[in-house]
Amino acid sequence: MKKRKSGITVWEIVLFTVFLAIAGGASVFFFFLNSTDVRKAQQKYAWVQHINSVLDEICLEIANSAQFEHPFNGSSPECFFKVAVESGTLLPDENQEGFSFSNNTLVYMSRSAAATNDFRRLGRYENPLITNCSDGKFTRQSSDQLEIKFYANAPGVPNSGREFYRLVNLRNR
Repeated sequence: MKKRKSGITVWEIVLFTVFLAIAGGASVFFFFLNSTDVRKAQQKYAWVQHINSVLDEICLEIANSAQFEHPFNGSSPECFFKVAVESGTLLPDENQEGFSFSNNTLVYMSRSAAATNDFRRLGRYENPLITNCSDGKFTRQSSDQLEIKFYANAPGVPNSGREFYRLVNLRNR
């Protein structure tokens, strides 16, 4: 019969050290996740993702227009088009819809012969669609392409902006 020694064995010390290292690493990892740098990076990512989804919606709206109106040639801070009267037809509506860069914002608007209304919704987005943007312009590249380009500043983060760009293929030029 073997007599067991009392006390701590080497395997118990190794196991304790491994568990201590795992616990220390996890606490450092969770401390890192709660840091202000990570929160700022997450906010900036959400901001870029929001602007990209708005731009995708804008491109879809412009590309599906029945008749493109402005800019006919060159560049402009505004873009106007006519949507189809009914879905499935190519007959243009009498009202013009469009987008305008003004006062460091991008807004969706509608105008008729009587008045201009800039309080329109674009899908799930409210006006102003994008804020803190500058140097925004719509440039007609060719008869079937329109370029959207602007520079936007991240909210709450000074000197942290980004240039956004889209090339829209006009289907019903």
